[in-house]
Amino acid sequence: MIIFEIRNMSEKKRLLGYLFYYEKSRRFFAELLNETDEWDSPFIFSSHVKKGIRSIDSVWSAKFVYQRIIPPDRQNLGSILKENDLKVYDEFKLLQLSEGRCAQDDLYLLRIKEDKILPEIQERLRKKVKDVIPFADFKALIFFNDGKSCYADIKEIRGEDISFANVLRKEAVFKNVSVSPGGNGIEWGEELYIPAESLRACGDDALITYDDILFFIKERTSDTTEAAKLLNCSRQYINQLTEKNRLIPVRKESALNIYMKSSIEVL
Repeated sequence: MIIFEIRNMSEKKRLLGYLFYYEKSRRFFAELLNETDEWDSPFIFSSHVKKGIRSIDSVWSAKFVYQRIIPPDRQNLGSILKENDLKVYDEFKLLQLSEGRCAQDDLYLLRIKEDKILPEIQERLRKKVKDVIPFADFKALIFFNDGKSCYADIKEIRGEDISFANVLRKEAVFKNVSVSPGGNGIEWGEELYIPAESLRACGDDALITYDDILFFIKERTSDTTEAAKLLNCSRQYINQLTEKNRLIPVRKESALNIYMKSSIEVL
């Protein structure tokens, strides 16, 4: 994760928020300070701030970035990239070169280390998503970084959004849910996204914690080798039981399967 401060040069370098770049996914997410109003914020985020939204999704954060770098359809793009020792178009590297400056405003970006983030934003990051488990009936168990967990009915949250129609019609598609970079929400691809704030607000508190799940997995699952030890038999016999469906793995791998201990203990 790479972090930039979003500052305004004309207002004594006033800090407005942060831009986070996640290298693996090559995606940006912005976080604006609570005190940044619709007039102070970058213009492209003003409609969000007007609605009280200060955690900006990757789609709009990318639009902010593209306003501040050379567009990919620039006529002489190849020459510009060559002059800056770039072999391919890279939004992040171009953003660093420009320091996020553009002719439309007085904003610029300053790269910082994680420990320089203001406490109010650090607290916001602690409320982001840690993990998600999809369930039947288009519900999901959401775990947050601060230890909170909740059950979220995704149909209730996004049921009226036609863009989610395929996700909320096919459970196989729904189960492909993943956590957005930085835990900013959950998603089914970059476009189908539910922010962490909406999940916290709409979900019902769950009594189970993420540590409970980890403890259960550690204590109540076994791989092929451990299953053989528990039954005092060979790995080959475990594989035979599996082939005959007498022992059903919860996860199949080429080298090792994972089994519930409860299914081993009844044999």
